[in-house]
Amino acid sequence: MKTIVSIRSDVRTLKSENRGLDELDFNMRAQLSNWFSAGILELRRITYDSTPASIIETIAKKESVHPLQSLEDLRSRLGGGRRCFGFFHPSLPDEPLVFIHCALVPTMASTMQEIHNHTGTESSDPAAAIFYSINSTQPGLAGVDLGNFLIKRVAAQLATEFPSLDTFATLSPVPRFRRWFLNKTSQEGKFAPTPEYIFGDDAAMAKFLDCCQGASRPLPPSTSPISHLVSVLEDNENKWYESPELVEALGPILTKLAAKYLVLEKHRGKPVDGVSKFHLSNGAELHRINFLANQTRKGYQTSYGIMVNYLYGDSKSIDDNHLSYINNELVVSDTIKALFL
Repeated sequence: MKTIVSIRSDVRTLKSENRGLDELDFNMRAQLSNWFSAGILELRRITYDSTPASIIETIAKKESVHPLQSLEDLRSRLGGGRRCFGFFHPSLPDEPLVFIHCALVPTMASTMQEIHNHTGTESSDPAAAIFYSINSTQPGLAGVDLGNFLIKRVAAQLATEFPSLDTFATLSPVPRFRRWFLNKTSQEGKFAPTPEYIFGDDAAMAKFLDCCQGASRPLPPSTSPISHLVSVLEDNENKWYESPELVEALGPILTKLAAKYLVLEKHRGKPVDGVSKFHLSNGAELHRINFLANQTRKGYQTSYGIMVNYLYGDSKSIDDNHLSYINNELVVSDTIKALFL
């Protein structure tokens, strides 16, 4: 089985240069989807003390959403107040196919710092389970629906272990938001965005320019406000997030832009953002956009620190939301709708 999965990974790599492999890739994915169906997979909790070292090593190496900082960081993610679960196949008993990290907290977390603050504290009655990282370990299983089943199985198990849980949500990255913003603001002619689209309104633009003046970064002559916004956000020496005034001015601007990106930017009726597409297709609601939620270097480089809560409701709402997604209707909270309507 491991060889077949490895071959499929090679096929996916080679098909970019040989389109004749598309049919083989499609057929292999279909067969692997049968072999790796949810009923066959085993759900295991992964802990620092009882899980074999080889599995923990895989978890550490394959963590891509929030790369591990130290051995202590790894212990924290597998310790009190946290949970880590993985799917395993009978033919690959020592290799987690996909794994998920979860924090058990009092309320829906809006920043990674809130999750870090609850490290090591195991509450008997947490109110919220926050899924903050999900990773696949097998490139050869790309397109095989594992993450969807993993989230639902873990949610069900946590609900049994902690009856006090009433909120199941994610704290998810927006990995291509910065790239989209830079591409959007670089367009020219009839495709160039208007200041109203970028800033939201004249008041927000005026506040930004006033804050720039106060932070000794005035609008240069012959420079448009949009170009100045880009230069401020992309300045690696005078970092905008170290200026309280700029943070206050940029918060509403970037939050509204993220809402437009997540809700309005689509391809064939579906979100262009891969993380959003994954959770909304699984039946979640796009619930809340959080500014400065990930204040790490990677967080700023990919999304200017923005993260998103996707809310998973009861089984009926999940089914209804999934049906809406199939019909090209995104389920979005009123709070997010208000950002761009």
